[in-house]
Order: sequence, then structure tokens, then C-alpha cells
Amino acid sequence: MTNMRYLLKRLAAVFCGAAVMLSSGMSVYADEDTASDPNDKLVLPSGITLEILKRELDPNLLEFASAEVGVFSGGEVVYTGYFGYTDVGNKIPADENSVYEWGSISKTLVWVSAMQLYEQGKLDLDRDIRDYLPEGFFRHLSYDEPITMMNLMDHNAGWQETMRPIFKTDENAVRSLGEELQAIEPAQIHRPGEVIAYSNYGAAVAGYVIECITGQDYCEYVHEHIFAPLGMEHTSLSPAHSDNTWVKDQRSRMKSYRFVLGNLVDLGNRLDYIGAYPAGSATGTLSDLMTYAMALADSDAPLFQKKETAELMFTGTQFYGESDIPMSAHGFWFEEHNVRTLGHSGATTAGQANMVFDPVSGTGLVVMVNEPDGNWFLDYTPTYVFGEMPADKYVSEEPQNKKIDGVYTTARNVYTGMMKYIPYISAVPASSLGETESIGNGLYRIKHESLLLPIDVSGNVPAESAMIFGTRILPDGRTVIEQPSCDLICDRTYLAKLCLITAYMLLAVMSVFMLLIRMKYKKHGRLTAYKGQNVLSAGQLAQTVSVITFLSVYAVFSESMGGLPFTAGAVIGIIQIICAAVCAAAAVYSAYALIKQKGRSLRFSAGFICNALMITAVVYFEMYKFTDI
Repeated sequence: MTNMRYLLKRLAAVFCGAAVMLSSGMSVYADEDTASDPNDKLVLPSGITLEILKRELDPNLLEFASAEVGVFSGGEVVYTGYFGYTDVGNKIPADENSVYEWGSISKTLVWVSAMQLYEQGKLDLDRDIRDYLPEGFFRHLSYDEPITMMNLMDHNAGWQETMRPIFKTDENAVRSLGEELQAIEPAQIHRPGEVIAYSNYGAAVAGYVIECITGQDYCEYVHEHIFAPLGMEHTSLSPAHSDNTWVKDQRSRMKSYRFVLGNLVDLGNRLDYIGAYPAGSATGTLSDLMTYAMALADSDAPLFQKKETAELMFTGTQFYGESDIPMSAHGFWFEEHNVRTLGHSGATTAGQANMVFDPVSGTGLVVMVNEPDGNWFLDYTPTYVFGEMPADKYVSEEPQNKKIDGVYTTARNVYTGMMKYIPYISAVPASSLGETESIGNGLYRIKHESLLLPIDVSGNVPAESAMIFGTRILPDGRTVIEQPSCDLICDRTYLAKLCLITAYMLLAVMSVFMLLIRMKYKKHGRLTAYKGQNVLSAGQLAQTVSVITFLSVYAVFSESMGGLPFTAGAVIGIIQIICAAVCAAAAVYSAYALIKQKGRSLRFSAGFICNALMITAVVYFEMYKFTDI
């Protein structure tokens, strides 16, 4: 879904004028005048020149808080741009000393570290990681199959999203990495190797494996074997930035922002700490991230003892359908532009970043912003640097008539526990993908008009572009739509589940309505008493409370930094258990009344059906479940 949402976002921006809204009078700071820069005539993989790219990065036509952009080619930085403010209120401009959070780009440090240990013969990528971890480390595994480092790199170890908070607001609440991983361990819902479900937890586990193998704190390992050799002195990795006081000081000065209905909202410093920190806590300057990206794109492989190790790291490990078109390579993601690129993006509560490079030409791009929702620079710059995938890059030799149908849920989701309902209210019908075209080998293509604005180019920009995705069939017959980082899985019983959750919600509305009518009749002395009415009213009240509690889960989840604290979960779960017990009593009484009492059969029949339906929803969607998530 990430790629699809990205495509729709870009299309919407083009249709709305390609983000040419005037900013709200916010002045900006950009790089120095580079009119005579000898690199201006450099042709980027997209086909446009660096000079044109600079012209398109016009801050006066964009709405944003701040952004930093860096482009390199052939091991040389050819452009850096600093735009906007890291603190709008105090007019502190983005500059070479500004630090931004890497987000999930931090995971690539784990994968590089793993490949270094593989190179030294200390880590077998295909060995069960439980051989490296303390005995009994995992408590919620559902399958006996091994979980390997390759599973962690490919994000197909099978874990659902963790239900426990990943972010913390108090740095003193951060535990050791091993303790944190055991505290937030999610359920394993997919068989290892079966589907791709991007996992912060899995990446953090890989970081802990590195700790167990080396006997060295993961943060210290990265500083010694990656940051120090590359001279990255302005990047921190620990959750509270305690490993680099300069970065910690600079980070405290940066604020985050979000545009709401065209208005810039100050989110404050957003100093949130990631307990499972290998998954996303790196923070540093644009220069340092550029240095790291250039090292990855360098054919001399400065991070490894042998060039062959780097070549292996960037060799495809997952492919679209039955084709040889790669989706990922040992934790890095491929993207199909005018050229095939590698890289990784990242997002936190404070901002977003992206790192993309073309290993063939050695051209790379880094973008960092202090907006958790991203902005124009983050969305469009990769297209300007690397272009779009030409519509005819992958075509079928023979006409294909295969169509995709059904409703799909994301593999990266919650499938057990209190938020089990989420996949079914966020499901995606195949028709929403647009007009798809089968091109064989399990590949499908979606064509669209070029997203590049009509600009002067030194090469040819296609009028029509495309994106691709793959499909495959699981052993149980379900269809999977393959895309980088997260598969979509066809749910053949989706309609029944949607009906159940819809009926559950409507019952609460009906219950409130019936209770209000009863109160009004009682107030005016017109209420006709009958045996069992209090039991039915108790059931209606329980149904109402259950739905209100159900709705509160997502609010608590969002407010608690993307997780459900145990105490809150326990309170919610106990309330749901009580509600289910009251509904069960009402259902039993209704059934008894239908058998023993004469008259009012419709009332008691409705009472039995409504209460039974409510219990079914609570049990099926596990609204009561707050232990062993």
C-alpha cells in the first residue's frame, strides 16, 4: 500500500497544480548562488540536468516547514540545498548544522552490520536466529519453522504489528534492547517466508542478534564499524542521543510541523524515544547521511573487506511474481524509475527522510524534512533525479487477459488482539488499484501520465509512465499482491467480517435509541412494565458501553505513540468482558423467556439475536484480549 498511496498522492498533487500553492509568506534559506557551478550540466538519471533540478526546487512556490536535499554523483557531492526553518517561530533556518531523524533508514545500519559479520564468518544468514539469542527469548511464536537473518532482512519472519508502544516520551523509561524486545514482542501470524510484512520489531531483533554475536552493545558496534570509519561525527544512534552530545543539543532545537487545512501547526520538539532503537533512532546532519549513502553506492565497498560482500548485499533476494525483477536486496528496497535504484525511506513522529541511489551510475539522493507527513521535496525530488519507469519498460510478448479481483488486507497489520478489526476497515478492493494489465510471470502494470512537470529537459521524458506489482498464490489458495515492504492478501471472507463489525456498531445505535425511548416513556408515566425488561435494558446498555469502549481503543493507541499500554489494555479488556457477560445473561434470559413466557416473542427474539451478535463480535475481534498480545 505504501507505493499505491505514494502514487495517488503524487497524482493528486499534479491534478491540483503540481503543488504550486504560494507559501504563507514564510521566507526561506537556500544554498548559495550556484549559477556558475560546473556541475550544472551534469545529466541526472532522469534525463534532466542538475541545473534544471535546482530551478524546480523553488521554495517560493511550495508550502513546507523545512527540507534539506543532497545529490551526489561518482563519489562527489554535486548539490546541497537547505530550505525553510527548523524553528519557524524563532526563524532558525535549516543549515549544515541541522539534524533530522533518519527513521527507518536506521535499519540499513543493521543490515550492513549483519553483512560485515557474515563476511567474517560470524553470522550465517540462513541459520535460525534463536541459535544466537538467549534460550527461550521468544514467547509468542506460532510456527516451528526457523527464523533466519534473511527472514528479518526480507521482513517475512511473520510478525504482526506490535501492540505495545514503540515510542516513549521519557528517556528514563527506555530499557535495554533485549528487555525492550521481550516487552513489546508481537504475535507471529504468518508462516516465516510466506508474506512480506514490514516489521520494526524484526529489524530491532536483528540488531540484538548482532549484540549477542559480538558481545558488544549494538550502538557501540555501529559507531566503531560504520560511523568512525566513514568519519560520521554528527550522527547519533542511541534512543536518547546520549552517544553524541552535539547531536542531542542540536536535536533539542529542532521543531516539527504539520499542515492542517493549509495552516502550519507547530508540533513542538517531538523528542520521542524509540526503545527498539535499531529500527529507527539514528539522527544526524545531511552531510553525514550523504557520506553514508555515498559509501553504499561506492563500488570500492569501503564498509566491507571485500567488494564481493557489497555486491552480494545488493543482489536481489525477493522478486515480483515469477520474474527476475527484484523487490528487495538484504534489507534494501528496489524502486523502478528511469533506472533501477536501491535505498530506504524513513518516518518518525518528528519528520521523514529518504535515501536513494543508482548503483550503476553512482548517483544518489538524500532528502530530510521536519514534517511527519512529508512534503513536496520528499515526494517529488526522487522523480526529478531518477525519472519514472517508462510505460514500455516491461511489456508482454503475448496478450494477457488475467484480471485481479477480490478485497485485500495488508500483511503488515494487527490480526490478533484488541485491534484485530483494523485490517477489515482498511481493506483495499482490487478495483482501487486502477486499470491493471497483466504482462506475464505474475507481473501486472498500471500505466499513468507522466508525473514530471512540463520542464525543459536535456533528455526525453516519457508522456506515459507506469508502475508494476507482482502476484502469487499462497498454499491455502489465497492471492497475494506483491509490492516492496508489504504484501496485500486476498480475504475471501471479508464481506462477512465487514457485516459483523457493521452490525456491531449499528446495534449500539439501536440500543441507545431504545434506551432513550424507555427513559422518555418512564418520565411521562407511559412505560408499560413487563417481566425481564430490566435484563433486556442491561443488555442494551452493555452493547452501548462495549462499542464506546471499542472506539476508545484506537484513540488510546494513537495517543500512546502507536501502541496500547498494558494498563489501558487491561481496563478496556475487562470492560469488554463485563459487557459480554451482561449480554450473555440477557441472551440466556431471552432464550428462556421465549420458551417459558407467552407473548412478546418478538421482543425476546430480538433481544436474543442482538445480544448473541454482540458477543460474537466481541469474541471474534478479540476485544477482550489484553494479555499475551
